[in-house]
Amino acid sequence: MTSSENTMYTEITGTIDEIIREVRKLIRAGNARSLIIKNKEGRILFQTQLTVGVAGTALFTAMAPIISAITMLIMFANDVQVIVEKVEDDSDPQDDEYEVDGEIIDIEDGDENEGEGEEKDKN
Repeated sequence: MTSSENTMYTEITGTIDEIIREVRKLIRAGNARSLIIKNKEGRILFQTQLTVGVAGTALFTAMAPIISAITMLIMFANDVQVIVEKVEDDSDPQDDEYEVDGEIIDIEDGDENEGEGEEKDKN
């Protein structure tokens, strides 16, 4: 993990449909690393990695069993916590840009100036 990344843990709450919708959204976004479901005592009931790499969108259908397992655990277990480990990238695309103050200077061709100087010398 580089210094520009921060690991955050977010608890997802709501109805079963809202939780599943949020998990699907996080999988599509690709910034969620893992999903943890704990009971009220803090015991881990279910844990899985959500990082699927570059082909994440194509492999989203492979996540269907995971989403089904989450649904079953939430339906049958009371007082569960759904926690998502996410990676937030602190690097700002504008950090790579530089702002420079400057002025435009017109540079004339040296041959034109030499010709004018020679004419003055002849007169």
